[in-house]
Order: sequence, then structure tokens, then C-alpha cells
Amino acid sequence: MESAGIKMDSRFISISDHYPTARSGVIDSGSSLVDSFVSWVVDSELAEESLMPFVLLLIGFLSATASAQQQWFDRHSEGWFWYEHIAEPETDENKINDQNERHQPLTTAWIRDNIGQYLDKAIDLPSKENVSNYLYLDRLIKEKAERFAYVGKQVIEGDPMLDENVRRPISPAAAKIKDDTAYKAREIILKKIARIAGLVFYYQGSCRLCHIQARTVQLLSMEYGFELIPISTDGQLIPELQNSRTERSPPASLNIVTYPALFLMQPPDNIVLIRQGSTSLTALAERLVDVAYQQGWINKGEYQKTRISNDTWNEGLPPEIINLFSKPPSSSHQ
Repeated sequence: MESAGIKMDSRFISISDHYPTARSGVIDSGSSLVDSFVSWVVDSELAEESLMPFVLLLIGFLSATASAQQQWFDRHSEGWFWYEHIAEPETDENKINDQNERHQPLTTAWIRDNIGQYLDKAIDLPSKENVSNYLYLDRLIKEKAERFAYVGKQVIEGDPMLDENVRRPISPAAAKIKDDTAYKAREIILKKIARIAGLVFYYQGSCRLCHIQARTVQLLSMEYGFELIPISTDGQLIPELQNSRTERSPPASLNIVTYPALFLMQPPDNIVLIRQGSTSLTALAERLVDVAYQQGWINKGEYQKTRISNDTWNEGLPPEIINLFSKPPSSSHQ
């Protein structure tokens, strides 16, 4: 049996593609009926007080019917309720296995979750059984840690990417040789830098730290051949610094916030901060090499020779190591 806008068979009734028209017709009819009835009740001389409960009940029924029809049409995309798919609870086997592993006694995860309770119980109720239970767990943790450390030592010694001895010799004698080699390479680099750049030393004669740093800067200049330009910003000169000049307002671009302040200048106008404040000769030498590498005055090979440790991770992790972390760790215990 078929009619305009409605199709029927032996199983169910479905609304055709023209259901918006049907919906609006039903809703409008319900609304018109309610409005007409209310008008009749208000205008009619027969609207007696005894009929008012019946009127209110009828109005509420018609409004509820229209509202229900509105909701039914709005949910047309869900289909018929007896065909709706009810989502079943997740039964992810991996999640279940993870939960089982976490609740398996004496695993690391289980110990982490429960050892605090055993400790509390042993302290609050220190019976032989309670204390013994906690101490067994404590001993088990130490055994696990010892086995981990043993295997970790084997892995580290067999992998140059992890072996600290590859980065820097552990043996004191070998470490001393490495330090001497780096020191000699640094001396060569510093003398190379001194041929292309000079030192600019800003100080104040009234500053005691400036007097101490002045001797360090002088030693640096004499040892490696740097040209030194000392500048006083308060008009008081340090006698040890010959050829000092006064400049009460240094360029704002230098951003000097404290004295002394040491800069490396490459003619004609490239000036780079080395350090503000007082520091040691070794620290200044290392900083000069770092700045030279950043400025491109020395190459990477020259720079690496001045380091007391080897950069085994200079290219980052190898692809085969990265692939190990592309999947979550297995929770199996063997």
C-alpha cells in the first residue's frame, strides 16, 4: 500500500524524502488546533470555572504531542529505534593484557602500586608477618635493580653510542692525555683567532673586580698575541693597562650591564660579547674558541679537537635506534 509521501510494507513504515513537508504539516496542525481552542475558550460565554481544569489538561496534552512529533522528526537520521546499533563495551585485548600484567603480583608495576601499603602496614602494625612482607618486597626490588645494572653494564660496554669511555677516557692517565691534546689544539686556535680579531676591554677604574680581570686579560693578550684595546667608562684608568682611553658612554648596542666587559672585535665593525663580569683565564679561552666556531672562523673539525670529550651523538640517534621507539614497549615479562 502506498500513498503520496508514505511507503508501507509488512515490516515497518518509513518516511520518504519529503518528510519535512509532512513534519511541518503535523506540527502546524497541532499548533493551530491549540490556538483555536484557546481562543474559543476565552471568547466563549460557556467558559465556566468548572471547565478550566479540563481545558488546561487538554492544552498540555496537545502541546506534549506536538513536542514529541517535533523530536521524532528531528531524529530522522538515526533510523527506526528497533534498528539502532547499541555500542558494545570495548574489549581491546591489549588493554586487558596490560591490566592483567599490572595486577600480576611481584611485577615492577605491581610493586610500585602496592609497596607503600605494605610499608604503612609494617610501620603501623609491626608484627613479624607485616615487617617480613615489606622486607621481602624491598629485597626483591634490590635484586631486580642489581640484575638491571648488570645487564645495563654489558649493553653500555658493547655499544659505543652509550659508552661514556668513548666520549671521554675513564682512566686517569688517558684522561690526562686527552686534556693535554685539547689544550694544545685550543692554543693553536686562539693564536689563529688573534690574527683576525682583537680584544676590547671595557672597565671602570673604581671597580675592584675590573682590576683583577685586567691582569687576566693582559695575560690572555700576551700569551696568544691578541691586540688589546682597554677603555675606561668612568675616567679612572688602571695603571697596568697601557694605552687606556676614556669613553664615558659606550655604544648602547653593546648592552653593557656590568663591569668588566670583554668583547672580541673583527675589523671593521664585527664585535661579539665574550663575557661580562670577572672570570678565569681558562674560561675566557674556552669562550673565545666557542665564539670563533659560532662566527665561522674555524671549522667543525678544528673545534672538536679543542674539546675534552668526543661528540658521539653529533649526528643524532641512528635510524635503527629511532625505530625501536616507534612502537610502545611490550608489557610481557620473561
